[in-house]
Amino acid sequence: MPAAAAAHIRTSPHIVAIILDDWGFNNWGYRAKGLANSLEVKTPNLDELAAKGLVLDRHYTASICSPARAAFQTGRHPIHVDASNGVEARYNPADSISGFEGISANFTVIAEKMAAAGYMTHYVGKWHVGHASRRQLPSARGYSTFLGYFTAGINFWTYGAVNGICAPADTLLTDLWEHNATTDGPAVALKPSSKCASTQGSCSYADELYQQRASQIILKHGPERPLFLVYAPHAIHAPLDPPAKRLQEFAFIKDNTARRAYAATLADIDTRIGAIIKNLKAMRMWASTLIVVTSDNGGPTAFADGASNYPLRGGKYGNFEGGVRVNAVVSGGYLPKAQRGAVATGLIGIEDWYSTFCALAGQDPFDKKASAAGLPPVDSINMWPYLSGQVAASPRQEIIFSANAVDKPINGAIPYVQGVLDERGFKLILGAVYTSSWSPQVNPTNTTGIPSKKYCGDRNKSLVYPYTGACLFNVFADPSERKDLALGGAHQEDIARLAKRIVDLNKTVFAPDRGPVPSNPADSVACKHAVAELSGFEGPWLD
Repeated sequence: MPAAAAAHIRTSPHIVAIILDDWGFNNWGYRAKGLANSLEVKTPNLDELAAKGLVLDRHYTASICSPARAAFQTGRHPIHVDASNGVEARYNPADSISGFEGISANFTVIAEKMAAAGYMTHYVGKWHVGHASRRQLPSARGYSTFLGYFTAGINFWTYGAVNGICAPADTLLTDLWEHNATTDGPAVALKPSSKCASTQGSCSYADELYQQRASQIILKHGPERPLFLVYAPHAIHAPLDPPAKRLQEFAFIKDNTARRAYAATLADIDTRIGAIIKNLKAMRMWASTLIVVTSDNGGPTAFADGASNYPLRGGKYGNFEGGVRVNAVVSGGYLPKAQRGAVATGLIGIEDWYSTFCALAGQDPFDKKASAAGLPPVDSINMWPYLSGQVAASPRQEIIFSANAVDKPINGAIPYVQGVLDERGFKLILGAVYTSSWSPQVNPTNTTGIPSKKYCGDRNKSLVYPYTGACLFNVFADPSERKDLALGGAHQEDIARLAKRIVDLNKTVFAPDRGPVPSNPADSVACKHAVAELSGFEGPWLD
């Protein structure tokens, strides 16, 4: 290794990225303090990270899991990598690079950059960015170890797949995969006993398994190389089934069982984050660690979901602020002291961590492999000068909101740009927006109904004058999106400017043919291969 590269390694920080799942905006003690739900939100470790770190008040993601995680991994906005939670068993045999769900095989992901810079790279928890091909697995993406699951969610106690390649016959498969120096396959030895389907007993809670592995990685890490660890626990994604002892702590929540389970699951993962922080400090790594915590999308707010995004409008599945503006914080000893305890109000996209981490590692974010394959370039912007206080303003000037042809980004529909937010706070939204209701401070309750849908005109017709039905908000002045500035024909110049930007962005959308949706997933090639060749585990089937 060249002397200059070796010197950079010695000064590069350890980086721990924690991606929580479905974390509600108001389900954080930092935000809930003094509100009606404050007693239900027990997050002392996350609160301390905020007190001693930098809260990112306008951190944006996608409205659902997979697109946000793909953006984090590749440094692309979802419209340039993968904008849907598609059907896992799809594939197009005519396209060996992008003919399946998730990240195309020829994109370079962040771990490849970090490994090239000398980092030890590890991933624990939820993957959910494609597993049809072995070229999509963590082992092919630069991660030296992996323990986790591939799909949107699993049973917390049996590790059974939920909405996997055999869906809806998910009882067929277990979703747990392990990769290290000696193996890259189903984690058969860690499969729970069949009794775990009906009783917790001595069974291992999934997030306990992941946290123990993350802790093990830290405690065994040598000082000669920097650490890059992505810790993506299952919490707080359904199906919620927290340990009984945790659930009992919230027995006072009697009007909604989902909210009670959500509160217990959140408290549990906060404790596990605390354990990881303790491990870093025990290994004398904290002083040189940058820790990033974010949600992958806004909290789900329906009666059976459990989250509150107060005071924001909407939630998971929709592009109102409650679905895409998420909790995020950076902390750790590597963060300059002047930034600790502060709040950053500039725009940041989840795709920006790619270039930020590259800069900290001394790597060029340019993706040579993707460029050679004709894939979209990196969208990510290096945020470290802003986060570290070297510059006063965020370099990001806009946030892009993606959806698809049925307006809800699932089932493999064609993606498109549904909205855009500019540096002045103006946000234009077109078409049908799911989950448009406002969350109360305590949500959901026994009277919470199905989240409403808001129609902001026709997604195509509203792009041209007179922009009929288009919705315009200024989320800096009106973060709850209660005042539609487009009503009465006002702000036509702003609407026209943002509509033109959406038209231009739609010309750049990456929409490969990922194959047809199997009429019967349980009879698909993917499912049959998993049952017969992978010991009944979720896994790759194309190669």
